[in-house]
Order: sequence, then structure tokens, then C-alpha cells
Amino acid sequence: MAAGAQMYPDSVYGLSRRTVDVDRIETPRLILRAPVFSDAAIVYELLSDPEISRFSPHSPLGVVADANFVILGWREAAEKGTRTYVGAIRENPREAIGFVHIGPDEELGGLLSPAKSGTGLATEGLEAVISTLRLRNAWTIIDAENAPLIRTLAKVNIRQDRILPAYRIHPHISSEKRDCVLLRQQSS
Repeated sequence: MAAGAQMYPDSVYGLSRRTVDVDRIETPRLILRAPVFSDAAIVYELLSDPEISRFSPHSPLGVVADANFVILGWREAAEKGTRTYVGAIRENPREAIGFVHIGPDEELGGLLSPAKSGTGLATEGLEAVISTLRLRNAWTIIDAENAPLIRTLAKVNIRQDRILPAYRIHPHISSEKRDCVLLRQQSS
């Protein structure tokens, strides 16, 4: 999902910096928890596979050890207000299936293992994060061709605000800037 917060400052969208500080969020099927270094294998799988991270604005990870640096970065970013939750199925909380980021300005990002796609887990996790953290101005910028994610976000009331032509490079797809979509949480 998302980079580009510098283009849309807080004053433009009235983004809130107030969120609740929660270390663990549970749903009927998921546990969303802080990342730990034993999550490195799934983080590597998600961030190195060009098909899984097709729409990611980040370059792919080169080796599994790189995933430890990603996790360390997530943990350090928490001090600046960025929350990262690793999602796991309740029956096996040690086996991560994806992650979600929430920036201090309520920017969302994340990935879900393709093996779990289409099961409603992404929607369930996003609903839990939005309600538990009391997000009111969640937003993200994604590739305009990422229709499945656009549909998933619409289910949690995050909808297209505008098209951003030739906005960002997605290195798994092209070295050229691609059209993106700014999506924002709609008021209830």
C-alpha cells in the first residue's frame, strides 16, 4: 500500500495524530501482534516474491537476513508513532500470514499471504485495526491497477478520492512511474 505522505500534509485532509496505543488486537479468526524476529521468514516471503509484492513501492528483499532489518525498522518506527501488526491465525499465533502498518497520520500499508487471500481475513483485520485504534482519517496510496485491494478497502469504507497520474514506481512491475489512487476513509 502506501508512501507519499509528504504530498498530502495533515492540513489538507485533517488527518488525526490521535490513535489508541494497543499492542495486540484479536478478532474471531486473527491475532494482530507486534512483529518479532521469528516472523522473518514470512516477511521475507512477502517482500521478496515479485508476484506477492507486485504493487509494493519498495525494492524486493535480497536475502532472509534482510527481513530482520525490516522488523527492526518496524520496531524502531513505533517510537515515532508508526504501528505495525503482524497477523496470525488464532489457532497458530506464531505463524504469521501478513502485516499491516498504521502511520502516525493514519496512513495504511501491508501485505497478506496469497494463501490467505479471498478468505475475508484482510477485511477482518482492517476492520479490527480501524475500530480498535479509532482511526477516523485512514488513507493509502496504491497502484491504480490493484483492483482486489481497492475492493477490499471499500469494504472498510476507504474509497477512492482521486487518481494520481504517473505518481510512483513499483519496481516489481516497471522502472517507470505508474498511476496510483489516493483512497481515504469516508465518514460514517
